[in-house]
Amino acid sequence: MIKRIRITTLLLSISLAGFGQELPKEKSENHIQIKGTNIFMVPPTSFESSNNFKGFQNPNDQTSMIMAMEIPGPYSEVSKGFNSEMMQKQGMELKTKKEIKVAEFDGLLLELDQSANGMVFSKQIIIYGNEKSSTLINGVYLKDSLQLGKKIKESILTTFVDSKTESNPRDALNYSLNENVGSLKFKAVMGNGMLLNRDLKTPTESEDKATLLTDKSFANVEIKNEKLFCISRLKKYPDDYSVIPSKGINEIEIDNLKGFELFAKNNDKENEEMYQVILFDENGGYYLFIGTYVTGSEKAISDIKSVIQTFKRKK
Repeated sequence: MIKRIRITTLLLSISLAGFGQELPKEKSENHIQIKGTNIFMVPPTSFESSNNFKGFQNPNDQTSMIMAMEIPGPYSEVSKGFNSEMMQKQGMELKTKKEIKVAEFDGLLLELDQSANGMVFSKQIIIYGNEKSSTLINGVYLKDSLQLGKKIKESILTTFVDSKTESNPRDALNYSLNENVGSLKFKAVMGNGMLLNRDLKTPTESEDKATLLTDKSFANVEIKNEKLFCISRLKKYPDDYSVIPSKGINEIEIDNLKGFELFAKNNDKENEEMYQVILFDENGGYYLFIGTYVTGSEKAISDIKSVIQTFKRKK
């Protein structure tokens, strides 16, 4: 992903204690639903519903956005990671943190700063959930943009969760997969991607540890050397992966999009391999597919490949 956009979306946390306001108990005529969710907000006047992710963005400023993301983990566990020590390890400075109620859910209201590529970003965040899942609402802007920051803070505080509204998180994605191919099961939508595995546990406890994660870049950017980009993408993962030379880096085409597939070994985990596919959109940006599994699990490789081959963009 573009470094700038990737930076803003990775700022997952921290707090914001000085607001002294409660979230609304009902939605107004100005509230707009975030597609694929049961979340309603009043976005800043310069923001529009995004076609690149679930939330709102300023079409003239790629450094500012409000994005909603589901996290497939219980709130009691996920919320533990939103502390000063954990944030500091990720290069983030926790400013404030406050417990709140989001509808019937427990939640946190957070503010943080993070420096990246010579820029300093501020984030206003709400995270809430139950023992089934958690949701993160992330408002990002350049710290020096004081007026914009004020508007994003005000917008975040209009968050209203309507538990009576049924939502399908897949609706916000601009692509689909045939989830009935093989024996992988849909677990959750996270940002612009899906998570699939065999047992619906996070992390999976299946024998072959087969897991498929999909994603879509948040912005349309020109990538000059696509093959090199696919190789260098391995350095973006938390673990240390390297290409398996004997399996090659091969051209692939799905839904009329061209790209590359490769196999990689996890140098941090002895028995794990990865199958990575990146498809490049003719209008810029790309789609990413990451399949991981226990080394030598041919059934896992087959199932992962089968699902990826059903990728289809929505009209």
